[in-house]
Amino acid sequence: MSTYTTIILGSSPNALTAACYLARSGQKVLVLEPSQHIGGAYSTAQFADGFRGDIGLMSGRLDGDIVKDLKLEDYGLEIIERDSLSSLLPDGKSFTLTADRDAAQKVIASFCPEDSEKYKPFMQLIDNAGEFLKSAYSLTPPRNHPPSKDDIELLSRLTTGLKSYGKRETTEIIRLLVMSVRDLVDEWFVSPQLKGLLAAAAIRGINQGPFAGNTTYTLLHHIASGDGFFRATARGGIGALSSALAEAAKSLGVEIRTMCGSFAVNIEDGVATGVAVGNQSIGASLVMSDYDARYTFTHLVSPPELEPEFNRAVKNIRYSGAVARMNFALKELPKIKGLSADALRGTLVLAPSVAYLEKAYDGGKRGDFSGEPYLEVGMPSISDPSLAPAGKHVMSIWMQYAPCYSTVRADQLQALAIDKLSEFCPDLKSLVEHSQVILPREFESQYNLTEGSLYGGEINLTQAFHLRPLPGYSHYGTPIERLNLCGSATHPGGFSGISGRNAAREIGVRDVVLT
Repeated sequence: MSTYTTIILGSSPNALTAACYLARSGQKVLVLEPSQHIGGAYSTAQFADGFRGDIGLMSGRLDGDIVKDLKLEDYGLEIIERDSLSSLLPDGKSFTLTADRDAAQKVIASFCPEDSEKYKPFMQLIDNAGEFLKSAYSLTPPRNHPPSKDDIELLSRLTTGLKSYGKRETTEIIRLLVMSVRDLVDEWFVSPQLKGLLAAAAIRGINQGPFAGNTTYTLLHHIASGDGFFRATARGGIGALSSALAEAAKSLGVEIRTMCGSFAVNIEDGVATGVAVGNQSIGASLVMSDYDARYTFTHLVSPPELEPEFNRAVKNIRYSGAVARMNFALKELPKIKGLSADALRGTLVLAPSVAYLEKAYDGGKRGDFSGEPYLEVGMPSISDPSLAPAGKHVMSIWMQYAPCYSTVRADQLQALAIDKLSEFCPDLKSLVEHSQVILPREFESQYNLTEGSLYGGEINLTQAFHLRPLPGYSHYGTPIERLNLCGSATHPGGFSGISGRNAAREIGVRDVVLT
């Protein structure tokens, strides 16, 4: 008899969301995390004495329905909105857009009146497309060809929602999914600075440039996940998302073990029977992997257990991690030329034009780092003083492009980031007391993220919906009976918890909220 109903390998927000719903339905659930941090790469940890920084993602939010349904605020979750977006520009021309669209329109009018009139209609179109994607994300893609009766009902529900926007808007939304973000912003705006700022969110986390097709889909994915232009984090750092979920899970009876070392899935006659952890074997009726498909089927499962065609398909999934993450411990709050102190509460972006972003990608496409990087910068300790000693601050940096298998060193990227940002903050170098740099290859070696991909596989239209993680397996199952996937590698991807919620629903949990 199995010791547990379900064992979940990994502890990202998706894994913990799945654990909550499974336990609430009466299952006995065990979560195994090999690292010391709940959340793994999606946690917040001390990197210098008194300073704490986010490890992987530096922004994100859980799906609002999941937060409500699991009562996560009762377990300490406190969302911090980062509701401004600033473009770092030379000669004191930097500007800040806030989530208040009337105010943003006035800012744009100060340097491009023509674009200011188009801003709100553009944002409304993006909102509509994001809402459509969000409705699609709550559903499991059809698994049968031709579609079954259930699949047809699912598709009918989705198309009915799309038609509600009207014929013109429906056509525009469908067209957006396959567009390059360069074409999108070129259709709407003339200011290179505004186009660069808006296009930057479309290449975040992928090793592609803004000229690439379907990069607008990547933008819309971030919008649908609540992590688009205007971001959020949580008090205590991004790891507080996982911490709140973990507390909710424990209250429901979930057992969570960290620092458990390496593990593997036990398989007998094509059926998962549990997990081997060191010298211990733990039985379970079901095993769920929070890891990406390639890691799952090359490290947690022996490839000979699978058909050669499936192994080839797994090998061809695009990961291409190209994000380097940095945390700087600063002795005081920096002053940024052209920006107010209040703007530092939001996200600062170095993306002065679409051409600059494409040039930044030139290194990435060759497998090398970019000397003209795309940077996102946050100062999370302004809104959350608990992250740094009194009077001091944490600067968090997201840098592209730094492909996983490039030979770039951490000190090179740190020097490059400081050099680029010193144009806007001349005394930055003197403010840095300590630093942390995490390269994509370290995300792979330390956190088992294939090729350093923070999203379990690139977020693009060729790896979305029924194609995520692979055709025929978008319903969270695998070729191995009683082994399922539940992480960002699955539909829809990302860390809003929706992948985990959907995965729990697909194995028979019926009290999952469906929006």
